[in-house]
Amino acid sequence: MSSNAKSLFSLRSWLIYAEVLAVVGFVVLAALYIRRGSAEPEAPPVSQVGAFIEKADTFFAQEDLIDAALLYWRALQALETADQEQSFSVNGVSQTSAEVGLHANLRIVEIYSQSGWAKDAKARLEHAARIQPDHPDVRLLRGKLIRDEGIDDELLAQATNEFLAVLENDPSNAEAHYLLGILYQGNRQFKQAVDHYRKAIESDPEFRDVASEKAPIGILARLQLSRTYSKMLQSYQFLDREFTDEDLAEVSRLESESILLLEQAVAKRPEMDEIIVDLVRLYFARAAALGREDIETRQYADALQVYERIVALDPQEVRAWERMAEIYGSFLGDKAKALEMYRKVYEIESHPTVLANIKSLEEDIAAESELEE
Repeated sequence: MSSNAKSLFSLRSWLIYAEVLAVVGFVVLAALYIRRGSAEPEAPPVSQVGAFIEKADTFFAQEDLIDAALLYWRALQALETADQEQSFSVNGVSQTSAEVGLHANLRIVEIYSQSGWAKDAKARLEHAARIQPDHPDVRLLRGKLIRDEGIDDELLAQATNEFLAVLENDPSNAEAHYLLGILYQGNRQFKQAVDHYRKAIESDPEFRDVASEKAPIGILARLQLSRTYSKMLQSYQFLDREFTDEDLAEVSRLESESILLLEQAVAKRPEMDEIIVDLVRLYFARAAALGREDIETRQYADALQVYERIVALDPQEVRAWERMAEIYGSFLGDKAKALEMYRKVYEIESHPTVLANIKSLEEDIAAESELEE
């Protein structure tokens, strides 16, 4: 290596190290700043509380958690200077000091929780609880923090009690139903999980966004309910007896409802990959079941519809294109469609075997054309 190249390599290495140190330094300073509340020696004026909350909420919605936390802290510091209970205008809505303080504290708890600062989140939650101990968001966050501590049965029972307490005062709280469904599903109490997931879906017909979740509860509950049904379906694989008509009807129901739930979810959130992955898996299982029918009763048209839905969901799903090519070529005798499908396969995976199938079909189609002429 030449001396110039060595110098360039050394310079690049130092630049990389400097960049890493700068990033680490920024994160450390930001963390200290947020966790202390602010580096400002003097509290800002109380007249700025509404503006701080509005800006903080905007940053929070944009997932800019550092800036959001700093502004929530500044709002809390400003509130400390208020001589008495005051009202503030936040986005055109009048709120009391207690309401603003509760909101800011709860948002800081969420930010701490998402940042992995569980101890600080719990400490800040106690501040919120002093303002309104039975507020549903206080109990929901307490339940989440307890749940995240581990899988100890006693802790899970405490988390369950927090979510149930929310439902006592608000039976249509979609998030509480969803969180209970998660707990019951994890404990393989599928009947209870199904019940709460269904209530969560019913309680969120408008698919409202939830700050602490990656999607509306109505979407997440459908996804988890479908997975619960899949777990219930697995139990039928280990039956040590022949299927009864009732078994077959239940299996069919669970499969159909699982697919319907995910189709509803993907219609609202087509960008959520995990919904698509689960839905494609279920459709492959359905197509496989159609393929296991007796040769004389196999429903190729139905199977093709399933595979067409799969590639609509995921155009790169090469297995579905291959299976459609086989059905058209080997069972339906439609060489032109089989050729079209194999060409799709080759676009995704340029395998020699696929190319050989394409060439063979092209020759067959050309020969048949010559005979017709």
